[in-house]
Formats: sequence, C-alpha cells, structure tokens
Amino acid sequence: MDVDSTVSAAAGLGGRYRDLCADVGATLGLDVPVPTLDGPWADEAAGALGRLWNAVLAETLHSADETSVTAARRRELAELLARIRAVEAELAEARLADQHLLLRRVAVSLASVRDAKSVDEFLGRVPEAGCRLGFDRVLVSRVVDSVWRLHTMCVVREPRWADEIVAVGKASPPALRGGLIEADVVDRAETRLIFDTQHSERVDRDLIRVTRSTSYGIAPLTVQGQVVGLLHGDRYHQRRDVDETDRALLTLMAEALSHSLGRLTMLEGLAFLRDTADGLMTRPAALPAPVAPPPSSPQIPLTARENEVMELLAAGRSNRHIARELLITERTAKSHVTQILRKLGVASRTEAIALWLRGGALS
Repeated sequence: MDVDSTVSAAAGLGGRYRDLCADVGATLGLDVPVPTLDGPWADEAAGALGRLWNAVLAETLHSADETSVTAARRRELAELLARIRAVEAELAEARLADQHLLLRRVAVSLASVRDAKSVDEFLGRVPEAGCRLGFDRVLVSRVVDSVWRLHTMCVVREPRWADEIVAVGKASPPALRGGLIEADVVDRAETRLIFDTQHSERVDRDLIRVTRSTSYGIAPLTVQGQVVGLLHGDRYHQRRDVDETDRALLTLMAEALSHSLGRLTMLEGLAFLRDTADGLMTRPAALPAPVAPPPSSPQIPLTARENEVMELLAAGRSNRHIARELLITERTAKSHVTQILRKLGVASRTEAIALWLRGGALS
C-alpha cells in the first residue's frame, strides 16, 4: 500500500469512527464526544471504542431483561456492537499498515548511510538521513564514559544553526548524571518524548537556549546492549510537538542504525588492534621469519578485579554483561571501566584492550 492509499484508507476509517461515536451517543442518549480527527486521533480511539462497547453492551444486557423493549431496539443495539468491533478490527489493521509504511520510510532514508567506511563518517551522515524522514532537526551524539558528546546535526535549510548548536555542546559536554532526561534514556535504553522543554529543569539549559526547542524525541543507539549514542529529533519549523508517530520513527531508525554502528565499531576495533598490537591480527603463514617480541607494556597496576573486568572487555562484553558475570551492579562495572581507562591513560575501551593484550594482565 502506497502513501496516498494509506492516507485515503485512514480518512475513511476516521469517518466511520466519527459516525459511530455520534450514533452511539444518539441511540443511548449519552453525551459522547465526537472526535475532530485532528492530530493522532487513532492513539485515543482504542480506549474510546472500549468505552463505547461497554456502554452499548450494558444497555443490551439491560434490554434483554425488559419485556417492553422492542425487537427493533435490540437489533439496533446488536448492530452498534457489530460496528464497534468492525472499527476496532480496521484500526488494528491500519496500525499494522502504518508500521509497514514507517519501516519502508526508514529503509529508504537510511540507504545513504549504509556504505559509510568509518564510525565517524557514519555518524556524520545520520542527521541528514533523519531529516528525510520528516524531522526538521536531527542530532546524533556519542555517549563516552557517561558524557554526552555531540557529533553532527542537521537543521533543514539552516546548516549554520546546526553548526552553532553542535559548537555549544562541544564547548561544554554535558555529563549524563543527575536529573538530565538524556541520562534516563541511557540508563533505560528506551525512546522518550520530551515536552515543554523551555520550562523543564531536566534539560541542558545551554543547548535549550541555543536550540529554542519546545519538544523533542530521544532514541538510544546501542552496541552489544550498551548505549553508545543518542539520536534527537524534533519538528521545530513545523511548529508542533513530537508525537507517537515520531517516537516510532526514532525507535525504528535507532534500531537500524545500532546494527550498522555495531558492525562498524567492531571493524574499527579490529583494525586498531591489528595496527597497534604487533602481529596480533597477522596470519602466521604470512610471516617469513619469527617476529621480535613486542615492546613490553608499561607496568600500570590493575587490581585483580580490574583484570577480571579487562578479560571480559576483551571478550566484547558490555557493562551489563560484566555486571552479571562478576555479580556486581552495572554502576560498579561502569566505575571499574572508568578507573581502568584512567589508569591506562587511554580514551576508549578499544585502546585499553589493545594495550592490555600487548602486555597481558597488568599487575
């Protein structure tokens, strides 16, 4: 089903839903609000149809015990029940069609990022692809050691504004702690919609000031179960709040991006290990002669627990998996990783793994 036919079908369903509300109200003598069909009316329709069903069913059961009720009245109530069920079924089918349409839109939008050769190039293309989905502004960021690091942004028709926003975020990268909404998204790994942001105490005030945003959505980018980035989107130029359709779009887009991001991250990690750990990724058959042992790593003391964490990091485990295997909290696992990076003097897990593998467990 194409976009035009989907819109036409939705309009027809909306008309039948509106007529049904009016007919139930007239038949039962109730004040049933008639939907205006402005905005995402389908989000409220399921609950409203359930209330209509209960009201008509109660009247039907009452009529069954009243001898004065005519057969025509009973048929009228039965027809209303059948119409309610029919509209509910159509609504369920429409929602499924909407999901397929969203998937197609996301697939088309992300076609431009699939051939990126590096994580940096990949993230640099994501915002423009997100704007093709209908958002006015899309921001992609990295999450590094509980710090929100802005990467690239696209603002429709205003690229300079995008650069200004990213510059503000890079000048003072927000820490993902305390009450920041982005911290909740990282902790729970779930998409959120944020409203009335100009008056919220849970946003970064510097970024809200420069973006002038009033509402936006955030979706997590995950690799091996760990949130490694954030995807923001809003409808600023359209002068409307984000809605449930936007939540679905961001969620689907983030899931697709996470898959590609995980693949690129793994490839970059392997390349880094190959280039920095002498002979680590070289095939033995390609070596014409024995290779001199790699230079010894500086003996930076790691505790026994930190070495256990490093073993799991080298095996590709996320903080969540490390916590489970060592029977500690995820927060404690994250603290161990941060301490290891500080001791080794490196900025990423990949660098820590390379240094650790070169010298074995550092003690």
